[in-house]
Amino acid sequence: MSIHSDAFATLRDCRALFIKHLGALLQDSQLVSSHAIAAIQKGAGAYFDEIVASERRGNFAEEAHGLTASRITLLAEDDHELGIRLDNLTARLLENAGSSLWKLHLRFVTLLRRPDLSNSDNPVGPKGICRGLDTMFAAAGATSLDDKLALLDHFESYLRQNLPGLYAELNDFLDRAGIETAQPTIVTSPDSPQTAREAPPATLSVNALQALQQALLANLPTQAAGSTPLAGSGAAANLLSQSALEQLMFRLEALERMGRFGPPVIPGSNPASEPMMPALFSESAEPSAPKIIRSAELGIPKTSTESLAIDTLALIFEAILADPELPDTVKAVISSLQIKLLRVAMKDSTLFTNPMHPARRVIDRMAQAALGLPSDVTARHPVCTGLFAMASRLRAEPGTDSAVFESALGELDTQIAERQAQLIAAASPYLPLLDDFDRRDRIVGRVRTTIQQALDTQPPEVARRFLIRTWQQVLLQTGQEHGLDSAPWQACTAAIDGLLWSFQPKAAADDRKLLAHRLPAILKTLKEGMQRIGTPTAEQEAFLDDCFQLQTLALRAMPMPAADPVADLAVSQLPLTTGKLQAGEVRAGPLALRTLDFADYQPPPDQAPACRLGDWLSIRLADDTTGLGQVCHISQESQRTLLLNPDQELAVAMHPAILDRQLRSGDAVIRSRQSLFENAAGRAISQTGRN
Repeated sequence: MSIHSDAFATLRDCRALFIKHLGALLQDSQLVSSHAIAAIQKGAGAYFDEIVASERRGNFAEEAHGLTASRITLLAEDDHELGIRLDNLTARLLENAGSSLWKLHLRFVTLLRRPDLSNSDNPVGPKGICRGLDTMFAAAGATSLDDKLALLDHFESYLRQNLPGLYAELNDFLDRAGIETAQPTIVTSPDSPQTAREAPPATLSVNALQALQQALLANLPTQAAGSTPLAGSGAAANLLSQSALEQLMFRLEALERMGRFGPPVIPGSNPASEPMMPALFSESAEPSAPKIIRSAELGIPKTSTESLAIDTLALIFEAILADPELPDTVKAVISSLQIKLLRVAMKDSTLFTNPMHPARRVIDRMAQAALGLPSDVTARHPVCTGLFAMASRLRAEPGTDSAVFESALGELDTQIAERQAQLIAAASPYLPLLDDFDRRDRIVGRVRTTIQQALDTQPPEVARRFLIRTWQQVLLQTGQEHGLDSAPWQACTAAIDGLLWSFQPKAAADDRKLLAHRLPAILKTLKEGMQRIGTPTAEQEAFLDDCFQLQTLALRAMPMPAADPVADLAVSQLPLTTGKLQAGEVRAGPLALRTLDFADYQPPPDQAPACRLGDWLSIRLADDTTGLGQVCHISQESQRTLLLNPDQELAVAMHPAILDRQLRSGDAVIRSRQSLFENAAGRAISQTGRN
């Protein structure tokens, strides 16, 4: 399938962004030289072009065609070992990239119109980066295998930390370009070899939930030929009888009405069907402990569609209950909805294929509503009280259609919005402290502009050094003490203009008289400024002597010495912008605001902040601990972000460049945009693979 013409510009810009940011990421690692980085970029770019240009990737047999045994034997043993290590690195990076790479892959499926595109063949995926590493090693020539493998180990550690941030940026770029994620159900992958026993339908999605179902299928006993135990397959032999299914739904409803895992007392119930769920009706069941419901406990055949749905959901709830970041009280709320979701799964297979399914979103919203609560939060906390009440109303609703969950979503959105408004209101006393940082930035920015404009006139070397090393400090101090609109500030900036003017040749008699008239005031302002910042007397006198010599030349109408272009420094290289990180704390009465900033001025990044008002961010603090707070304010002027979480006594003001760096490296995560349901499925897959 050919690419639509409108997509070429997007692909071109995406490739350029990928190569540029990959180079910047590798430059920050300081692992290899700029020439090596260029080789990696070349290999990754070639792989991008190869994937985009291909109409369809064949399966393993097709791609292996032509790779004869004689060609394989031509590979040196070291090259073979390096190739194996690169393949293993690709696999581990794919596994580590998680949902950010999966969403990016779905956008490329849309952009390239390639539903057959394998996740491992993502144009910007780890395979392309490893192709770049291979290109670098080929260019390195005689480097020993041990050195290459050791370098790969360093690369793996660095890339595992930083690739998710790179993929998040590319995802955001394609999102802004209007490239939607493809529906997972249209994605097919022809290059995944499977046994007949494991083969799912061709339309099975490769997302976490469906991968989990594939893992469960792999553990089933070998089935009769032609059986396909997946929802919607139409394999009647593997479905429960309608009568048994109705009994199962009836028992689940009764179990939910009881609110415990004990035996229901239901007039007219059929004792003969009791063995259908023996474990759940055991007298020894623990009413208060969350219990995971599995098909074996319900007496459901493993080969049935219902069994797959039940056990998939069981593994997801098991992973949710094992989540160390979710408070136990919130786990109790979510686990109380297990039967409700089971009843949904019995009737609606899209629970596992549609990420926007209302029942899944309810679970995600519950986790979002509880973000920032302490791990030992009690049920009496207002947030938990609201969640328990909402879950009780949801369980009391007899139906399982979308309207029931949409109503619950409305309640949860209201709770989240109310809590957000409360935190934003609680953040208002901190805003004057944040304004102090913005004021400092305004002053430093004005100082930088003023000094740069003076340097642009190519002044003599003595004036250049004076402006950078001395007068810059005078301007900073004056701006901080008196403000940028004050008379002292205006006097200091006027002194710069006067000083530079005094060095220019004065051929006319009127100009020489004006210099003699203005010079005493100019020198007086300069001397007072140097004294305020503590410039040594000898240094002051030496500078004034140099000025006198230049001004004498000006009176004689002689040109001033040319500036030394080699010695000239850009303002961005001055001590003002060392880039040194600085953590601190500012106080105002009972308020204490922690700060993650720079010792000197740093401008904000060019791009807009990745976070929004109301987002919950997990960040790395100065003491290497993790803090979780809500974005309660983003300065329009400096983009500094204020994070607040009274439940964890956290109030942090963060420079946007530091936050951007942490988001790129994975040290910071926007937790409120994560899906608890999807993440639990991912953890369940890992657990299933170990079992």
